[in-house]
Amino acid sequence: MHNIIALVFDYAVFCVLALFAFTLLKALYNLTLHPLHSYPGPLHWRASRLPWAHSMQSGRLHADLHKLHQTYGPVVRIAPDELSYTDPQAWHDIYQPRSSSHAVFEKTAKWVKPQPNDPHSLMSVDEKAHTRHRRALTGAFTEHAVGENAGMLECYVDLMVSKFRELAAVQGTEDKKNTAIINIVDWLNYLTFDISGHLSFGESFSSLANGKPHPWVEISCTFGKGLALMATVNFFSPLDKLLAFTIPASIKAKMVFHRELVHQKMHQRLGMPEKKGARDFVGSVLRYNEEKGETKVPVPMEELEADLSVLIFAGSETTGTALTGVITALLRNAEVMERAVGEVRTVFAAEEDITIANIGRLEYVDAVVKEALRLGPPAAVGLPRVVPKGGEVVCGRYVPGGTLVSLNQYPAFRSPSNFTHPSSFIPERFLPSTPFPDDNISVFEPFLVGRHKCMGQKLAWAEMRLVLARLLWAFDLKAVDEVKDFGEQKTFMFWHKEDLRVELRERDG
Repeated sequence: MHNIIALVFDYAVFCVLALFAFTLLKALYNLTLHPLHSYPGPLHWRASRLPWAHSMQSGRLHADLHKLHQTYGPVVRIAPDELSYTDPQAWHDIYQPRSSSHAVFEKTAKWVKPQPNDPHSLMSVDEKAHTRHRRALTGAFTEHAVGENAGMLECYVDLMVSKFRELAAVQGTEDKKNTAIINIVDWLNYLTFDISGHLSFGESFSSLANGKPHPWVEISCTFGKGLALMATVNFFSPLDKLLAFTIPASIKAKMVFHRELVHQKMHQRLGMPEKKGARDFVGSVLRYNEEKGETKVPVPMEELEADLSVLIFAGSETTGTALTGVITALLRNAEVMERAVGEVRTVFAAEEDITIANIGRLEYVDAVVKEALRLGPPAAVGLPRVVPKGGEVVCGRYVPGGTLVSLNQYPAFRSPSNFTHPSSFIPERFLPSTPFPDDNISVFEPFLVGRHKCMGQKLAWAEMRLVLARLLWAFDLKAVDEVKDFGEQKTFMFWHKEDLRVELRERDG
């Protein structure tokens, strides 16, 4: 018996030592012989994927990459097999379609690891499947579709403004009449999820009407953490099969609930005869499936369901984040707030004049939104692509095949190589009479570029302009607490937005 125990102990020690030796040799290889060994970056990030994983799980990856680019320049090796860029040329080299002689930089399965029976969706690594789904959904995102849905969007924004007026009437005192204090992060989430619900399933979640979150809104607060954890785990094969068990049961339960709710809501939408021909997500796919064409492959219902599972968050979380970033920046910059308010109230004499058809006249407000998106892009962490077999040139330098490459928006948008006073909120840089003509505006692509460019950008712009114009026209906004730089918050795929308490005072007259 003693000999067996000793043998097991010796074997365990041998395994530990072998693992340590392998890890050490692998790190030495990554630092000295790996095809990327000459690219700059901190030693421990170049040697192992662990520093990247720790940064991702701490919610500080966007900020850490910003520091690394400040130290090492426009290209940094952030893992043994991954490069991060802030040079605007990377948009073209990585994400834009190249000539037929160049292979496509495809998405990596590490971030979104498909299971054998998973249906294709917008998130699919398969480029043909992704293209098919984009074509099927395009009808819901055209300018014509936004125009058709303008009345619906305006109704939801009007409901939010009405709720704010009700709160101001109830909370107001003799000293502060018609004044309310709200956590505007919550209300913007209610708004964007209600709109996303209407476009996805033909009805809202009634969060605005009830003044409280639908369970889906609550899920969104942890959904990003779950995605970030799974993406991190996927990089550590074959340990990923064991590490998958470390995902908290609460996150798994919320993901199951999310899928079940999508299934239920989609079939409710399919059973709405009054929605036939609607310019929403389901209607767009149904029209695509009805069209005839020898080469066209229809989108099955299980794939539509998978798309809706993505769109319900992509169409709400990002817009809510963008609006929160804009209001955060305005509350931190009184002069900009005053000028934006002045423009809105000068251009529009009456509140009912503020419509989606008219808000394009707000030049300075547009610049405010762009500058806020620059400092707090909804997609703060880059979406990596895989360099095709045989390698390609990125930003003037050869990169071997299999390397992960990305342009990370947060460090790129705050880089002194791209912008003057990069950490300052100066909307004037986006005006025709910009004080900074040498700014590298071409790097500013908050909705991405190429075949994976955000389809919903026209819709997002309409929502952001309308919400901001209505709020600035109807209320005087003031911060209740100290307002920090938006970038000081954490990111787990999505921004982990902290509460933002705002005093809303209904304007005089």
